[in-house]
Amino acid sequence: MKPLSDAVLHSKKSSIRKLFELFLKSTDAISLGIGQPDFLTPDIIMNGIRKGLDNRKTMYPPALGIQELREAVAEKFRTENKMEWVQPENIMITNGGSQAIALTFAALTNPGDEIMINSPNFLSYFYIPSYYHTNLVEIPRNTDYSLNFQELEKKVTSKTKLLIINSPNNPTGYVMTRDEIEKVVGFVLEHDLYLLSDEVYEKYLYNGRKCHSPASLGGVEDRIITINSISKTFSATGLRVGFLAAPANIIPLMEKYTQYTAAGVSHPVQYGALEGIKHGNPKMDEIIQNYDERRKYCLKRLQELELECAMPHGAFYCMPSVKKYMYSGDQFSEQLFEKQKVAVVGGDAFGSYSEDKIRISYATTKENLEKAFERIEQFIKGL
Repeated sequence: MKPLSDAVLHSKKSSIRKLFELFLKSTDAISLGIGQPDFLTPDIIMNGIRKGLDNRKTMYPPALGIQELREAVAEKFRTENKMEWVQPENIMITNGGSQAIALTFAALTNPGDEIMINSPNFLSYFYIPSYYHTNLVEIPRNTDYSLNFQELEKKVTSKTKLLIINSPNNPTGYVMTRDEIEKVVGFVLEHDLYLLSDEVYEKYLYNGRKCHSPASLGGVEDRIITINSISKTFSATGLRVGFLAAPANIIPLMEKYTQYTAAGVSHPVQYGALEGIKHGNPKMDEIIQNYDERRKYCLKRLQELELECAMPHGAFYCMPSVKKYMYSGDQFSEQLFEKQKVAVVGGDAFGSYSEDKIRISYATTKENLEKAFERIEQFIKGL
């Protein structure tokens, strides 16, 4: 038989999905691996979905998303993110943030283009580019997980098309400062690049940190795609509603691509997202305080276990090194689950520069965290 697609055939199955499958088969496992909030989706979103269903919103939706939601998202970007240029025609509603990422590659890149990414970083950035026959260029982060601008300058070429940033960051928890954002924008302008800014964790901030949207700076609205979703802010990962703001000339390309692939986002669910975007999560301050307590607990226990970890200032992850006990984070992850039934993600999933690391998600109860770290301690003692 003739060969199957090389691009898909040679891409890896998600380490997190494999971990999730193992977790579901175990009755006593504790997961510190799945990146989804553990609080309930607010009633305001659930009621919006019910209203959409009651009004029989079950026909094909517009490929760009319902107009009311696009208007609400544009207003959110203008007021919360200071992106004053954004209008509804700059907005597209997507099947989660993941489709927004794929649409960016589909609309911007051609085979042979280079995409720059700081590593470690979100795993989808590493595997989706190959589906569009583009080349990924990894830039190692500094030891505190900040961006290494010297390496960026060394590796940019005439083939470079797109730079990706994700702040607050999954998997490191790093949050870029205003100065860093300005330097990124300067770099993009100097080298005539596009910029993808993934801001899905924008609400999860600690230690007084703030989320700065690159597209809020002047003179760059023609080259930045800003993506977000309701998944993390509203604990609604399964609803699969994301959104993006892009230059007006790029939106029609994304619309055409969607017409022939996904054909749009679930119609009634968009009405739930509309209520969430319009009114916000009323419990977000309480949630962030709770997550900050969990973050501090994780850092305390990691220090006690002598697992070196750069300070996370955002999202709900920390990424310690396990090289004191085992060279490979993947080996550590596999043996920890086998012997103690605690799921963490090995660092290889997040790029070439985190082989000795693991990602821990503290988006679980304090009770689960305490039990998990007791098991991790027992595991380490047995090494």
